[in-house]
Amino acid sequence: MTTSARIGVIGAGWWATSFHLPALAHHPRAEIVGVVDLDERKAEEAARRNGVASWHTDHRRLLEAGVDGVIVATPHDTHFALARDALEAGVDVLVEKPMVIEAEHGRELVRLAHERGRRLHVGYPFPYTRHAQLLRRLVEDGRLGDILTATGLFATSVIPLYRGAIDATMDVSDGTLWPTGQDTYSDPTRGGGQLFTQVTHCASLLLFLSGLRPASVFCHSDVYDTEVDVWDGIVFKTDSGAVGTLSSTGTVLQHEKRVEEYRLFGSEGHASLDTSGGSLRVELYGEPETIEPPPLEPDEIYPAHAPATRLVDAILDDAPVVATGELGLLTVELLAAARSSAQAVAPVTVELDEALTTTNGKGAR
Repeated sequence: MTTSARIGVIGAGWWATSFHLPALAHHPRAEIVGVVDLDERKAEEAARRNGVASWHTDHRRLLEAGVDGVIVATPHDTHFALARDALEAGVDVLVEKPMVIEAEHGRELVRLAHERGRRLHVGYPFPYTRHAQLLRRLVEDGRLGDILTATGLFATSVIPLYRGAIDATMDVSDGTLWPTGQDTYSDPTRGGGQLFTQVTHCASLLLFLSGLRPASVFCHSDVYDTEVDVWDGIVFKTDSGAVGTLSSTGTVLQHEKRVEEYRLFGSEGHASLDTSGGSLRVELYGEPETIEPPPLEPDEIYPAHAPATRLVDAILDDAPVVATGELGLLTVELLAAARSSAQAVAPVTVELDEALTTTNGKGAR
């Protein structure tokens, strides 16, 4: 009987050292087999700080060492090749958000996970909160009736990243070793900008909660004083006639004053979810009581350690995948269509593959 999951971490940068490596190091049933980074100094230091004996500059060395799962926490444009190699090696994969930046790459990863019988996770923390889980269950159980319209607003303080202004003291946890790369979020060719950095959070959660599947997308955006999109407004419509909207900007001055709000309107009720404030309120028509669970505690609001923890628990206990590869693909399909729409200033039709984009929360196994 397997008592620990052998996990490798590809990427020893900002997010991996802030959250993924500490989460694994503190998990009683996780064994970190090795750390990989193109910068050997970073790989070695991240390994040493987290009690890992092995580090590499080539991810293939890690896969050859024998692992049960890997975490891909590298710049957006590198996710596809690394996740593909890991899936082809027959291991479970947690890939940071956005899963990829091209829809065809997302389809290939999900198809490969299905073919190899592997679990594909995406690093979205918001679906793990108890409020998101409760609201999803209410929607799936039909308590809100048919979802007619849904909206998400995501306003955060990331514009310095889009300007390439990286503060060397940009720490987010005790484990953080380095700030992010200067061009990771400021270079449009690398998937920089609001769509793939922040709207990906908002879009994935709205799709997770509502079960809506975009059929056509229209988007306006602007680059402000950068080379990447800084704010975006998206309208999408489903084949059933339901409409969703997403509005997002990176121009909020302080992180503590960010705005993250979601609204679902169904034929039998409506819901208001505030992920930054940690509140949920659900009104069900014809029922006397409002559903209003206790507010989230501060450490529950953004459970950044949860994806790495779930990777281990899924391997050892067959725990269900929360943020699935299918959800990651559905999100990328929406974002890629929004990017094309903004460039063409015209609606874009989304041709979804039913077999690949059904988000049942079970993953590939």
